[in-house]
Amino acid sequence: MAKLKLIVVSMVITLLSFNTARAVEVDNVNLKIIPDKTSETMKIDAELTEEVWKNKEISEEFISFVPVYGEILEQKTKVWAAYDSRNLYFAFKCFDSEPGKIKATIAQRDRIFREDWVGVMIDAVGNKQNSFEFYVNPNGIQGDALNSSASGTDIHPDFVWQSAGKITDFGYQVEICIPVNSLSFKSGKEVRMGILLVRQISRLGMAISWPTVKAGQTDFNSMATAVYQELKSGLKLELLPDFVYSSNKERSNNNDWEKNDVSKEFGVAVKYGITSSITSEVTVNPDFSQVESDAFQVEVNRRYPIFNFEKRPFFMEGQKTFDFGLTEYNHLQFGMLGAAIHTRRIVDPGWAAKVSGSMGKVNFGFLAADDRSPNQTWGSLADSSPNKNAYWGIARAKYNLGSDNSIGLLYSGSFFADNSNNTVGTDIQYRVSQNLRLFVNYLRTETKLSPETDNKIGNGLNALAQYISPKLDAWALYERYDENFQMNSAFIDRIGISRGKLFIGPNFYTHIKGLDWIKRIQPWILLKQLRDLGTHMDDSTWAAGVNVYFYGLGVAELSYHNEKEAWQGQNFTQKYVHFWLYGQLLKWLQTQIFFWVGDQIYYDSVDPFMGIGPRGIVEVTLEPIQKLRINPEWLFNYFSRKSNHEKVYFVNVFNVTLTYQFNRYFFLRGALRYDDYEKKLLTDLLASFTLVPGTVLHLGYGSLYENKIWQGNQWITGTGHLLNMKNSLFLKLSYLWRIK
Repeated sequence: MAKLKLIVVSMVITLLSFNTARAVEVDNVNLKIIPDKTSETMKIDAELTEEVWKNKEISEEFISFVPVYGEILEQKTKVWAAYDSRNLYFAFKCFDSEPGKIKATIAQRDRIFREDWVGVMIDAVGNKQNSFEFYVNPNGIQGDALNSSASGTDIHPDFVWQSAGKITDFGYQVEICIPVNSLSFKSGKEVRMGILLVRQISRLGMAISWPTVKAGQTDFNSMATAVYQELKSGLKLELLPDFVYSSNKERSNNNDWEKNDVSKEFGVAVKYGITSSITSEVTVNPDFSQVESDAFQVEVNRRYPIFNFEKRPFFMEGQKTFDFGLTEYNHLQFGMLGAAIHTRRIVDPGWAAKVSGSMGKVNFGFLAADDRSPNQTWGSLADSSPNKNAYWGIARAKYNLGSDNSIGLLYSGSFFADNSNNTVGTDIQYRVSQNLRLFVNYLRTETKLSPETDNKIGNGLNALAQYISPKLDAWALYERYDENFQMNSAFIDRIGISRGKLFIGPNFYTHIKGLDWIKRIQPWILLKQLRDLGTHMDDSTWAAGVNVYFYGLGVAELSYHNEKEAWQGQNFTQKYVHFWLYGQLLKWLQTQIFFWVGDQIYYDSVDPFMGIGPRGIVEVTLEPIQKLRINPEWLFNYFSRKSNHEKVYFVNVFNVTLTYQFNRYFFLRGALRYDDYEKKLLTDLLASFTLVPGTVLHLGYGSLYENKIWQGNQWITGTGHLLNMKNSLFLKLSYLWRIK
C-alpha cells in the first residue's frame, strides 16, 4: 500500500511539473529538469524581470570540481532554465561576499576564461560524445567551445547566440539565449538533452558545477537530463558570402619596390539542414583568417615541428566530429598533443564540402577538399606537377556504446597526380569503472609515391589507460608506428618507434592554518622508454616533480628530468630542471612562466654535440582598465657548448599585443613581434567589428622589417639596419544569412 501511494504521489508531481512548466529537480539519482516553456517576449538584458525567472530555481547547491572535488562554497548560485519554439534560455544569479573582487573585462570572444564566468554545457543529441559550451562573464562577454569525449574542449569554434551580464551589489547576474538553430539535435515531441551548469570564481581558482562532476568522470557522465516538449530545429539554409581584398608590396632592391600584388577574392559558404541533426556545408575560396596569425616562436635547433592550431572558420566548425585522438599526453595536463586529422595539412583549398551530424547513437562526418598548394604534403613531388591540385577525402563515424563509451571508424585519403596516401582506422573508448578509462586505436596506412614504386604499408597502434580519482592521477600509454607509417592528414611528432610512458601522481589536500591558499599538492613521477625501430637505439626518461594548486587559478610545477636520447647514431644524456608557474597575481595582472635550465642537444645532422643553457617563456597579461589588455611575451633560448662554454646561439623573441575593446563588437589591436636571431620585426594593426560570428568587418595592415643591405645586386642578410621589406593591407567583409 505504501509503495502504491509513493507511485501515485510521483505521478502527480510529474503531471504538475508539466502543467505548471516549472523547472524542478525530479530526483538526486537520475537528475532531470523540465524547463519552463514560456510565451513571454524575452529581453536579454540581465535584469531578470521576466515572470519565468520568478519560478523555482534549479539548484543552489553547486559543488567544486577544480582544483578539488566536493567543496561547498559560501558563494551561492541560482539558475533558471526556460525555452520557447525558437530559443533555449538560462538565467544565473551569482552571489559573492566580495563583489568588488569579481574579475570581468570587456574583451574579445573566448578571452574570458581566466575571469569569473558562468557556463552552460549542452549535449544536444544526448549520446555523451560531443557538447556545445556557452560561457558568459559578468559583463556579458561570450566564450564558446565544442567538447569531445575523445579529445576534450576546443575554444576555436564560434556560435550565434545572445548574452547579457550585470554586476550587482550582491554579485552578478547573467542571461543567456541560445537559438535552437545553433544546435544540432533531433527534433521531436520530446527532446532530451544533457545539461551541465558551471561557474568559475577566478580569485579562488575554483570551478563549481551542478550536477556534481566526480573525479574520473567526463562532463557527459555528470550531466542532468533536460526535457523539452515540441522542440524543432528551424535551420534550413545558411549563406555566408565574403569578400577579401589584399595588397602586398615587397622591396626589390635598396630603392625600388616590386609592383603591387593585389588580390580580390570572393568566397561563399553554404550550409543546409538536411534534417534537424544532419547538416551539409560547401565553401568556395574559404577565408584564410588573416585576423589571427601565428605568433613568432623559437624555431632554432628544433628536432620536432611546431604544432599550429586550425584557425579557418569552415574547418573549425564541427571539427570535433572528426576527432580521432592520438593520445600523446604530457605529464602536467591531460590533452591531445597529436592529431590524426589536422586540417591545416589542407594548405590552400579552392573548395571544400562537409556533411556531419548524428543518427541515433551514431555521430558521423564526411569532408572533401582540394588543395592548390600540395607541396607541404607531397614535397618534391609537387615540383614535377606544379599545375595540379591535391584532393582530400575524410570520413569519420562513432557509435555510442552507452555512458561515454564509443567505438569508431576513420578513413583519410589524399591524392596528388599519380600518388596517393590512404589510411583506415578504428578506435574504442571504454570506461571500466568510475575512475578507470581505456582508449585504444589502430591505424593502417598505404602510400604510393609514384606509379613505378610499390605501395608502402604502415601500422600504428595507440593505447592509454587513464585513472583519475580525488586521491590519485595515473596513466599508462603505449604507442607504436612502423617506419612505413605515413598519414598525410596527421600531426605526429615521430614515426618508426615503439614508445611507452607511465605517470603516477597522488593528490594531497592541505588544511594547514596559514596555508589555506594552497588547495592541492601533487608529487609525481614520469617514466618513458622509446625504441627506434630503424636504428634499434633507445631513448629513456625519468622525471620527478611536484605540482601545487593554489588560489587565483594558480598552478606551479618544479621538476627534475634525466633523459637519454639517441640522435644520428650517438647517445646523449640531458639533465635539466623545469619550472612552470601560472597565476592571477592581482585582479589586473596574470603571469605565466616556463623555465628550463640544464643540458640541451644540438641537433646537427653531421656533428651533434651537448650544450647547456637556460630557455623559457614569460607571458604577462595587464588589464589596467576593463577595456584594455596588454600582452607582452618573451621567449628565449641561450645555448653554449658544454665542453668549453663557447656561445652557439642566443635567441630572444618578443611578442607584444595591445588590444582596446570598445564593446563586445568592436576592437582595435596593435602587435609587434621581434626575433633577434632572425633579425625580423613584424608590425600588425587591426580594426575588427563582429556583429555575430560570420557577420564581420576586418581591416588590417602589416609590415615586415629585416636586417638586410643591398650589395652586389643581391640582399645580404643579417647586417645593416632594420629595413622595411614587405607591406600588406587586407580587408574582409562577410555577412551571415539564416533562411528558415
